[in-house]
Amino acid sequence: MREALNSPRPARAAIAALLGFHAIRIGYLCALQLTDVRDGRPHIGEQVILLAQPAREHVSANLSYRTATWPASINPHLFIHARSWTSARPVASVWIGKQLGMSAQHTRLDRILDEAQATSGDARAICDLSGMSVGNAARYAIAINRTAKPPTLSGIDHSGPPGGS
Repeated sequence: MREALNSPRPARAAIAALLGFHAIRIGYLCALQLTDVRDGRPHIGEQVILLAQPAREHVSANLSYRTATWPASINPHLFIHARSWTSARPVASVWIGKQLGMSAQHTRLDRILDEAQATSGDARAICDLSGMSVGNAARYAIAINRTAKPPTLSGIDHSGPPGGS
């Protein structure tokens, strides 16, 4: 992931930043249009994402590269490539994965899981990060809380009944 974030290829770095910092859905990355990014903030449906500074810089660099490389493009999407700049079609999710150099979906899910762990399963924080429903966020919270080991005193595990039954 670090390699993708530091990539000299602007689209790769922007995709890595949007997934790594904000866990944006892959379908939304494909469909994201130039008009959806206002004041450095992507507007995805009802969600407005305040970008982390590195993500903001990478998205800006991608926009500059896109404009310099394909100044006459009719494609309204944020991410375009050599075969899509003359059409209005979005890039495919496969292209997103190829740019990233790893599974985009796994990267997104890892980021959500990291947020769930960092917030001790705070469903609201998970929703704010990923734009997922409360029900889905609650599943992450439950999974985190199930895997958390109960506190121990003096190294003795007191989570089970005495005698092991």
